[in-house]
Amino acid sequence: MKPIRRLLFIFLFAALASCSLPVGDTTPGMNTIYTLAAQTVNAELTHLATPQPSPTPTSLPVLISSATATLTPPPVWTSTPSPVPCNAVRFITDVTVPDGTAMTSNQLFTKTWRLKNIGTCTWNSAYSLVFDHENAMGGPVSQPLTTGTVAPGEMLDVSVILKAPVSAGIYKGYWILRDANGVTFGLKGNDPFWISIVVDPSLPHELIANYIAAESGSVRSNGLVRNDIWVGDTTDNAASQVFLSFDISSLPFTATIVEGGVTLSNGYSIIGDPFGKLGCMGVFQQDYIPLDTADFFAGAPTGAFTLLCEPGTLDTSITDNDFKAALQAKLGSTRIQFRLQFRDKLTNNDGIADQVRLGTPKLVIKYTLP
Repeated sequence: MKPIRRLLFIFLFAALASCSLPVGDTTPGMNTIYTLAAQTVNAELTHLATPQPSPTPTSLPVLISSATATLTPPPVWTSTPSPVPCNAVRFITDVTVPDGTAMTSNQLFTKTWRLKNIGTCTWNSAYSLVFDHENAMGGPVSQPLTTGTVAPGEMLDVSVILKAPVSAGIYKGYWILRDANGVTFGLKGNDPFWISIVVDPSLPHELIANYIAAESGSVRSNGLVRNDIWVGDTTDNAASQVFLSFDISSLPFTATIVEGGVTLSNGYSIIGDPFGKLGCMGVFQQDYIPLDTADFFAGAPTGAFTLLCEPGTLDTSITDNDFKAALQAKLGSTRIQFRLQFRDKLTNNDGIADQVRLGTPKLVIKYTLP
């Protein structure tokens, strides 16, 4: 029952009671009735003023909508890709001379970078490698990038011949590319790539000399002198010995030889079974010039600087103290020469060629200066 309605009911009851009560001294008077009514009202008001606990709902209303909700997807943000420039390059690797390589004073070396064309234009001979700044190390101001073409997505090895500075220290040189219109470009737009070396004058110098083809050749036991450098025997059972000449005129007279030797690994081929049928091949020092039939050694050779007894030894650098001593003794001369022959047998007389056909032998020398 609502509070207002309850109060009205109480007053109505009091009024009806006052009308039905008999009048007399033994019955309560009107003041008594009003007092009781007032007390009842006050009690009710007190009850209403006291906070009442809220009823615990047995269930919650469920709102059901007959309309189907439509979800609006969030906006999709798209970006416009940056256009690929005509000229762009990516550094792939240092093919030679990685950063921090130690060099001796005035050492010549070839620096090669592997680069990739990541632009939309094809590189050609009108493009150039250009020195940008810091230390050029004796390199050119510019040189053609390639003699052919490098299409987008292709790679190119770019080389330049440099020379280490004289003084000890860390040196760095920066290089960049230039297109046919004279516009330079590099890594990430216009950043140059570089070469970094450490010059240490205390390190041994190195001299690598190719054999002199015009002064080298082979002499056969049948008296033939040839310009090939084939050592072994032939189908007509003639023995063939090889003679190699090297230019050492650039060795300083004051040098101290630290290491020396011959490398035969570049471009050789093997015919037949020379090591199996003829034995070990020896390297001997022998001065000759000019080369003629008298240089053929027919006896039992001794004093080999080294012996090569199986094919795999051709792939290793042949160094020995005998080489070092021979080179030290030759300082001040322009040439040092060697004879190569199979020591155990000149030929096995089977009518089959058993030969080592050399490609480009090299002489490797390491030396220090006072």
